[in-house]
Amino acid sequence: MNTLLGPEFLAFEAAMQGARVNSVRVNTGKIELSELEAFVGQSLERVPWCESGVYVSHESRLGSSWLHAAGGLYVQEASAMAVVQALEPQPGERVLDLCAAPGGKGTHIAQLMQGSGLLVTNEIVNTRARILAENLERLGFPGVVMNEDPARLAAAWPAFFDRVLVDAPCGGEGMFRKDPDTAREWTEDTPATCARRQTDIMKSAATLLKSGGVMVYSTCTFAPEENEMVIATFLKAHPNFELLEVSGFEPGHPEWANGNPILSRTARLWPHKLRGEGHFIAKLRKMDGEEFEVALEEDKANVGGEPFGRKHTLGKAWQEFSRVLSTPDNVNHMVFRDEVQIPGFDTPTLDGLKVIRAGLPVAQIQKDRLEPAHALSHWFTRGFAGVPALDLQPNDPRVAAFLHGELLEADGDSGWVLVRCAGLGLGWGKRVGGRIKNHYPKHLRTP
Repeated sequence: MNTLLGPEFLAFEAAMQGARVNSVRVNTGKIELSELEAFVGQSLERVPWCESGVYVSHESRLGSSWLHAAGGLYVQEASAMAVVQALEPQPGERVLDLCAAPGGKGTHIAQLMQGSGLLVTNEIVNTRARILAENLERLGFPGVVMNEDPARLAAAWPAFFDRVLVDAPCGGEGMFRKDPDTAREWTEDTPATCARRQTDIMKSAATLLKSGGVMVYSTCTFAPEENEMVIATFLKAHPNFELLEVSGFEPGHPEWANGNPILSRTARLWPHKLRGEGHFIAKLRKMDGEEFEVALEEDKANVGGEPFGRKHTLGKAWQEFSRVLSTPDNVNHMVFRDEVQIPGFDTPTLDGLKVIRAGLPVAQIQKDRLEPAHALSHWFTRGFAGVPALDLQPNDPRVAAFLHGELLEADGDSGWVLVRCAGLGLGWGKRVGGRIKNHYPKHLRTP
């Protein structure tokens, strides 16, 4: 970095050895910024490039708050917020987040899409894909979650998406200040190894994107091998793509790649020049390409039997469940493993692919009965009146008790109850007499 930055290196080095910057993104579908400010007891500085992003202190510990558990915010590094702002997803579009775990950028995409269109997120590591699904569910967003190799998705869904995000796995140099473990794992071979993988992922992303579509490539590393060089290699192999300008930040460095001046349209976010960690962003448009027809889930009379199936009625159990818990009974629903899920509109064929979540999980199948899925508790709009609920205020000790997994004391009719705080769903309980048995997922409970 000393060689690359020259006279700027001392400022860069000082920033990398300085204090990390903490920030969160407000889930504006659930809360207003003013509510977060009231929660922390002070006004908060906005992240300049993201209207829902704010800087917070480490001492605020928002990641362990009830507001976080209710999906009112996502703890996200400020520079990372610039990536989805560059992608500019629009309501009604088909959008793919190809390397999506743990879900910061995927939930940001969903937020900007305002619940309209199709969001598909993918993560090749199974355990990380499940964390991705949980984060989407916590913030109340529907969408498909895949656990696939990008090449397999490209073979199944060519030219299907309006926008594709490739937040590529990388050497993570931009996170060294934030995460010392990343620095300890880095070796001199890391950039070259990552660059080979990134080039393969970009090839798949190009196939998945439709003509006229937009793709954003990003990393959280400084290495030119993983940034300008990857884009230079991609443009040489894909002359049907044009590089668009990412404005508002320091430009990329053509001299660190093949010297092509167009590479200055990329952006670099430097920790010594803004309040955030290191990031690289490139934005590309596919000017032309082949057209393909991809089968949709809703077009099929039966999607290969189990684990998928269209319009499973599940008899009286589903009718009673829909009536009591106000789930939409007049839309297609499918049985996926041991769940009833509602697939999104325009969902592409899922045949033969590894799926974590095919749609919005609404119910768990337990022999001859249905129990509400945890994801459903976060899907209802704030204060929704059509479901039995226990409404608590933030200062009620039962909020912390519920998140800890304890029984609650509350009179009322027997049956399933949505436990809410300030109108925001936390999870489910089942009331018998004056006590509510806690069904908050055990792995999410606070210690």
